[in-house]
Amino acid sequence: MTRPSITTLLAVALVAPASAQFDINAIMQQQGMGMRMVDDTDPFVPNTFTGAFRMEMHLFDSIAEKKESPMNLRYWSSADMTMVQTGMPGMAGREVKMLTDLKGKWQYMLMTDAEGKRMAMKSKKKKMVITDTLQQKPPAKSDMAFTVTKEKKTIDGHVCTKVIGRGTDGIWTGWVALDLKGPYADMAKHVRSADPTLNKQMSAVPGFALEFEWVPAGGKDRIVCYIKDLLPGGVDADVFSLDGYELIAIPGM
Repeated sequence: MTRPSITTLLAVALVAPASAQFDINAIMQQQGMGMRMVDDTDPFVPNTFTGAFRMEMHLFDSIAEKKESPMNLRYWSSADMTMVQTGMPGMAGREVKMLTDLKGKWQYMLMTDAEGKRMAMKSKKKKMVITDTLQQKPPAKSDMAFTVTKEKKTIDGHVCTKVIGRGTDGIWTGWVALDLKGPYADMAKHVRSADPTLNKQMSAVPGFALEFEWVPAGGKDRIVCYIKDLLPGGVDADVFSLDGYELIAIPGM
């Protein structure tokens, strides 16, 4: 079985709302992905990156850029709170926000209807685990290895170093600002799989990749990402406020 890449895991878990996790589990089972979503009972670990940015994700197939591209992911984080907003072409005004309380282990899907009514659907924080139940064997460890090169270029005033990650799943190439703390280990932590090796390797990327490309094994598809509107540092607490939202608790979701 081919193991989904870290980019695939993040795309599934960050773009898809947690309220639809039972559907995700059904899809995973049907496709034999060997993964499922469960309650997150891991000890609290504060975010490494605090601040805000927009990730612009361009999706390509073997011919051209896909019609749902580019996708935009907006990200805000404090030590214990994270807000993610996703959007695709044609979704202006209908973006979904996901608020995660890392200490309390809660997630809130924030929505605004056509009349301006705001709702917050509350559910337990989930994490993704790799099971490989179809093969009845423990999940394989990631073999992704990162190499820091001597190539440099400047992006938005930050001197970036080219870092290359190679593994059986594909090749990750990033331009990393070594003067900034990166958010990618935090993002992987939010959807943590049962693969501590991969989590450790993502934590080892030395800084913040302001541009990166993921090419899966075979090279048919690829993803190119650009970091925009980067504001490292403190985030206004109002970003994470639920004031004005009607809270709907969904304990069994």
